[in-house]
This record gives sequence, structure tokens and C-alpha cells, in this order.
Amino acid sequence: ADAYAIQAELLPLHGGVRAGYKLRFTSAAMRAQMGVDHPSSGVLLADMRLPEPHLAAGALIQPRVEPEIAILLGRDLHGVQLTPEQVAAATAAVLPAIEIVDSRYRDYRFKSVDNIADNSSAARYLLGAPRALSEVGDLRLVGVLLSIDGVAVDQGLGAAALGSPLAAVAWLARHLSTWGEALRAGEIVLTGGLTRAYALAPGQTACAEFGAGLGSVLLHHCSQPA
Repeated sequence: ADAYAIQAELLPLHGGVRAGYKLRFTSAAMRAQMGVDHPSSGVLLADMRLPEPHLAAGALIQPRVEPEIAILLGRDLHGVQLTPEQVAAATAAVLPAIEIVDSRYRDYRFKSVDNIADNSSAARYLLGAPRALSEVGDLRLVGVLLSIDGVAVDQGLGAAALGSPLAAVAWLARHLSTWGEALRAGEIVLTGGLTRAYALAPGQTACAEFGAGLGSVLLHHCSQPA
């Protein structure tokens, strides 16, 4: 509770407008990598979204990339009894995404409460083209291949996100309800990394290729400042 209270106090200092939420540690792979045992959430601000597939050199401290399935909400969601089926009914679109996390903690060594207070490492995110949920089908079965500079480094399934990205959003809505908050129509939810997070050095390019017609996202980390 203290960690989320600190997160809420810090966000206004960034001066941004809330654009949605991100889930962290929804996959067993991420929890094992970071040594935590439960999911958490952070807030996405509007200026965290990259308008183009380029991350400026020096913009972040130690950026890492994660492939994620993003959900655009078509209506508000709230309540402690919310189900994945209700999330599906409220989903306006599904999008392929790469989240770029960052941390002030050296080598990403932190306790879960430290990470929550630091807004769950939220830094930047890049979205691909939206698709209707009906076109993509069962999100649990959507596979993703993550490559860096054309070399495959990891792969995952939508089921890694708490069993389903829809279940992950339901968990988030229930979690927010305990604080008197709700998900709003028009907000984006990043449902959690489907693989481990990988460092992206200046000059490198990351590509997340999703199955089931969801599409792909390509991100280049610029080697020189703009």
C-alpha cells in the first residue's frame, strides 16, 4: 500500500496525462528473472508513447524491451468481480506492442515494493496497428518471437500473461477497485511482458513478431542524439 501511495505522489511530478496502465511481472519468466512473486501495475502517461519507432539515444538510463499484447478499452471497467469475458466485451482493439522499461536501480536489482514505487519501471512504449479481438481470436494462443538485430532471443505465448491478457486486465481492474480507481474507455493496457526483458543498446533494433495476424512492431535505439 505504501509503495502504490508513493507511486501516486510521484506521477504528478512528471506532469503527464494518464493514458492507461501497464502490468508488470504477469509472466513466470519475468517473475523468475526479477525475483518477485506477484504481479504489479504502473501508470502509462501520454508522453511515454513513442510516435515513431525510434528511441532517442541517451533518453533512458538502462532500457530493456519486452514484447506485449496491448488492449484498447472501449468502455469503462471496474469492480472486484470483473471477469475476462467482461474485459473481452469492453475491448475496442488489440495491438502488438513493445514496452521499453527503465530503472533507476543499478542492474535492475530491487524489491517489488521499490519497483512499484518507481512506477513499475514504466518508461516508453510503442504500439503497432490495431486489430479487432474477433480477428485475432484466442489471445492465450497468440505467439510472439522477439529478435534483436535479426537474431531471435526469446519467444512466448499470450497465456504467459496471468493465463490470458484478458485475465490480466481483469486482475488490474480488480486491483484498482481496491483503491477506488477504474479503467476508463480510451485507455491502453499493456498486459505484461511475454518473455524476459532484454537490454537494447544504442544502434540495435528490436522486433516483436506476433502470430494470429496480430502483426509486428519494430523499434530502433538510435546511436546518436537527435
